[in-house]
Amino acid sequence: MKLSEIIPCPYDTEITHITDDSREAHEGTLFVCIEGLTVDGHKYAASAVKNGASAILCRHRIDGITVPQIVTDNTDRAFNEALNRLYQDPLSKLKLIGVTGTDGKTTTADMMYQILNMLSEKAGYIGTNGVFSSGFSMDCEYTTPLPADLFKAFDGFAKDGCSFASMEASGERLGTGKLLGVNFDAAIFTNLSRDALDIFKTMENYGAAKAKLMEYTKPDGICVINADDKYSGLFKEKANAPVVTYGIEDKSADVYATDIDVKYSDLFFVMNGKLGRHEVKCNLSGLFNVYNLMAVIVTLNHFGIPVEKLVECVSKLKPVEARQSVIDLGQPFRVIVDYAHTANAVKNLMEYIKSTLTDGVLRVVVGAGGSRDIHRRTDMAEYCTAIADYNYFTIEDARYEDPQMLVETMVSTVPEAHNYELIVDRDEAITKAIHDAKPGDTVLILGKGAERYMLTNGELVPRLNDFERAELVLNEMAADGAF
Repeated sequence: MKLSEIIPCPYDTEITHITDDSREAHEGTLFVCIEGLTVDGHKYAASAVKNGASAILCRHRIDGITVPQIVTDNTDRAFNEALNRLYQDPLSKLKLIGVTGTDGKTTTADMMYQILNMLSEKAGYIGTNGVFSSGFSMDCEYTTPLPADLFKAFDGFAKDGCSFASMEASGERLGTGKLLGVNFDAAIFTNLSRDALDIFKTMENYGAAKAKLMEYTKPDGICVINADDKYSGLFKEKANAPVVTYGIEDKSADVYATDIDVKYSDLFFVMNGKLGRHEVKCNLSGLFNVYNLMAVIVTLNHFGIPVEKLVECVSKLKPVEARQSVIDLGQPFRVIVDYAHTANAVKNLMEYIKSTLTDGVLRVVVGAGGSRDIHRRTDMAEYCTAIADYNYFTIEDARYEDPQMLVETMVSTVPEAHNYELIVDRDEAITKAIHDAKPGDTVLILGKGAERYMLTNGELVPRLNDFERAELVLNEMAADGAF
């Protein structure tokens, strides 16, 4: 494709590839100079040209560059717009649904994906659990891919015949402008609690970043907002499309739940409000899923799908990967693995487990991420020691911190608590918790889920994931006649 067809300019240079990584540049590449938080891509333009780049997209002209330079006010937006044109406008072929918030993004996006495919409205999914549709998949290490990979996914979905894409929109991508120019047909706000303050510094900054998803929604789209969250006003204020609110506590919300009955393996509630009265049953559990389900129903109804059909599909939903996954190998106690890794998500999950289990001890294996906001780990320990009967504090991803210091810092604000032990080795912590369990107990393993690595000392160290480790321990116990 000619450069002039990708971005307004007088050059007919042939372009086959667009990147902001100079190491990936080759003949036919348009190199985009992104000014990031720590790196300025303009400094790498010469390297990109040396590697074969055929043109440069930049904020200002760069001396010594011999290939065409196109100057733009906003390289982030121009990058996304250029990628969309290079891939023959996949955004025009997809109804794009974005989900943002601290907790619930993965579950909500996955529910959307499942229901759309049940209804033969072929959809793709982008989020913590991967990037895939029924006929396309790609590897990605991020919840929300960076632009080059994001548009590769959009292109893959469009070629696979998808008419929808359901994706998690992370605060980091929104806050750094990486989704500028990506316009959503629907945007969902789940909730906001303390997280990622190592990046955003304040809750105000964090909320403002997340709320950008509402700004990126098309005027004829919909902004679906949790009315019970104290930051809902911010998201309403930023909405670029009509707002529909949902809630449990706020009965003035457009859609609200009553008659809620949450059990260990299912839930029931009545959905009331502007969509009428509907009884909703689901094989999933947890009060938080009442919120997630209302958001999904409201959003998909916007696209013309009758509520009755959506309620029927909800009853057929399958558990989301790494969310309340029960491992049952015949042991006389429960083992549950969940990806929950923010303090608020862990708190909500523990409260739910405690409220639905009336026998035995709740044993929690949970870690804290290194090189992150210190309050994230101390809040985690405070919630766990207050709610769980016994805790095994370990590491999640130590990143660049000393693992021993990391776990010791976790408990620095709970000096009076005694219902825990510190076990740096995560596999050892899982093993110990399962061996300690008595009939009727519940072992809750949180934070890593299906991830098969640990980021320690700056390196990705391969390991069995939490499911596999728990199953290995249980199989060994069964072989030894422990149950």
